[in-house]
Amino acid sequence: MACLIPILTLCAATANLLANPGFDVGLDGWKVGAMVEAATMEDRSAARISVQQDAAVSWHTIHQTVDASPYGLFQGKADAMGCSVTAGHGVYMALEFYDENGKRLSFAQSEPVFGDGLWGEINVRGVAPGKTAKARFCLIINGRGEAWFDNATMLKLDNLAPEPLEGEVTITVTDEIVCDSIIGFGAEDDGWFYNLENRKHGVTEEDIALREKRVRWMDSDWVRMFCWHKDWNPGGDWETFTFDSPNMQSHYRTLELYQELGAVVTLTGVEWGGVNTYGQPEKFAKAIGQLFEHLIKEKGFTCVQEWILTNEPNTHFLKQGYTFERFVELHALVKAEFARRGLNVRVVGSDDTAGLGWFAACVDNEKYFETADLFSSHRYFPYADRLMAEFFFDDRLDLLNKKTPRKPFVVAEFGFHDARAGTLLNPLMEEYDYAVWTSAFIINGLNKGVAGFCIWCLHEVYYPGDAFMNYGLWDFKDNDWRIRPVYHAISNFTRNTERGDKVRKCVSSHQRCFDAAMIGSTIFWVNKSDMEMPVKFPKSFSGEVRIYASKNVSQDSTEGHPARLTQHGFSAPPKSFGSINLKR
Repeated sequence: MACLIPILTLCAATANLLANPGFDVGLDGWKVGAMVEAATMEDRSAARISVQQDAAVSWHTIHQTVDASPYGLFQGKADAMGCSVTAGHGVYMALEFYDENGKRLSFAQSEPVFGDGLWGEINVRGVAPGKTAKARFCLIINGRGEAWFDNATMLKLDNLAPEPLEGEVTITVTDEIVCDSIIGFGAEDDGWFYNLENRKHGVTEEDIALREKRVRWMDSDWVRMFCWHKDWNPGGDWETFTFDSPNMQSHYRTLELYQELGAVVTLTGVEWGGVNTYGQPEKFAKAIGQLFEHLIKEKGFTCVQEWILTNEPNTHFLKQGYTFERFVELHALVKAEFARRGLNVRVVGSDDTAGLGWFAACVDNEKYFETADLFSSHRYFPYADRLMAEFFFDDRLDLLNKKTPRKPFVVAEFGFHDARAGTLLNPLMEEYDYAVWTSAFIINGLNKGVAGFCIWCLHEVYYPGDAFMNYGLWDFKDNDWRIRPVYHAISNFTRNTERGDKVRKCVSSHQRCFDAAMIGSTIFWVNKSDMEMPVKFPKSFSGEVRIYASKNVSQDSTEGHPARLTQHGFSAPPKSFGSINLKR
């Protein structure tokens, strides 16, 4: 059998793979387009991409390509600056991986640099998937304006190719409490299932009953939910409220279900189609206070306990032209408004995606850190990059662990994708491996001290405007609400944990092949290898093992295949996951 070597035992990185990384000899060694030129700023050599304001939004790049092989772990860094950048994703970098025929297999990209006219570091890590022959380092502007780049670095950190493994896996349940109170597990449910769009596509009360049966069976403790501003303030004036709109009625019916289950709901603002959404901070804060007072005090939805300003602010918020300083100001004003109205609503901080810079800025800003009650990030891994999950966790937890008081960290959205994926489309989520990767990602994070996970998203559904969301734990009516294997991966956690449980760290003798974590009196495990795995515990445990494998994930409400712990262990099928409910 085989497993992957631990990332944290990496050997020393190679030297910089890039030629002319500081642009000291102009653009030598770089592949460039017509809008790229060598330039200087404040006596530093750099490359500049200039895109006219009337140009079509596209991707303009400077890049170099190097030889690569499967499982290579690469890191890219650069200094970058955007000047008067509008539209598009902004100024950022990417690592791309190609096969011998020049077909792009995968990519990883940084978050955009934020701040206008300010230098900042951008960085990204990526793992070369199978069949990789070349790796490309790209400096990019997607939009209009100027992008400046300097001090580019591309390193090969190691090779994560499988290594032989012989013998059995030993799991040690330690006495170390890595999280003394979990927030919980769930799936994003944006509350629009009961709206007119889904009715138009044939959703009936019978279909609704099936959905609600599954939600009750999952028994999630934590749910994240979008709340579009136009659902309740369509004019964007922060004064005229439509709390009885059809979409709000759909939200209420959704909240009734989670109120019944005792789940905590995190309400996340989305500003699609808004104009100058955050241009009047004081009025905005009062309107958010009015929304939460209506939901909690007037409607009685005590399940609504947390607030996120906006989804993934290091992308859309910045694209609208707002600054990090405005982001901090809005949070402080809303928290003060909650207090003024006597609302005990927790503020969830950051909610970033695709990079560490924004999260670090949120943690390092004293005013913002004081305002936030907990912190969240999103992560969507190109399927090969799932091997780098511990970088994602460590980067953020290391920052939070340096602060006082210690504040929880949760993953508010996550998933995996391949070349077929987009904002609404992700066929990869229908495949069995997605369930194994999900289990492995969660267990890895639990052992690091992550307090909660919310996967994107609950099920296929039509959003306002008739956009079809293909992500989900089960299909839409056109495929008879068929469940996907990842439904069981998430339910394994939601059904066997309670908010407030303690997490005890487990140590695996072969963590890249098999991993486990303990919540309360339940051990959660995953066999990531393609071989049957004999598993042993050094202490004598008794209890029932529940096993999910590719053969038994097509049923609806199932607890997996039962087995018993015998001689301190059990046998885990290839690519399987499950739990052990202990009796001590």
